[in-house]
Amino acid sequence: MKHNLDQTKADHIIQICACANLRMVSGSLTQLYNKLLKPTGLKITQYYMLGNIYRYPYISISKLGEIMLLDQTTVTRNLNILKESAYVDIKRAEHDSRTKVVAITELGYEKLNNATPIWSQVQGEIEDSIGKDEYRDLLSKLEELQQVIDQYES
Repeated sequence: MKHNLDQTKADHIIQICACANLRMVSGSLTQLYNKLLKPTGLKITQYYMLGNIYRYPYISISKLGEIMLLDQTTVTRNLNILKESAYVDIKRAEHDSRTKVVAITELGYEKLNNATPIWSQVQGEIEDSIGKDEYRDLLSKLEELQQVIDQYES
């Protein structure tokens, strides 16, 4: 069988692939945050979720998923963990009984508050190692990349 793709070109494609590179860094970064947040009992996704629930009180579960760019299964799984730990309260929306909304509890706020110094330390080290201006540039580039992705989804 003849292959049109030689080894050098295959290596090059893998090295410059946006998706592969972002997945590697994202996976490593997730592992780092999870490792350092372990004493709090939260994973980074749960920390981020609690932060969004705090930021948007009584947010619908579907809107939370949209904001976090998470599928419904991942949102539900993490919300169930947070609910079992009494960090969030899930109930039917007053204006629409078909919609479930989520709110952070006092215990959830305490957990978020206790985990934030660890998150801040990691975040600060990342920003310091890259440089504050370069980090802002990175965020800007990621936002631009998201806009490119969004064009494909519309």
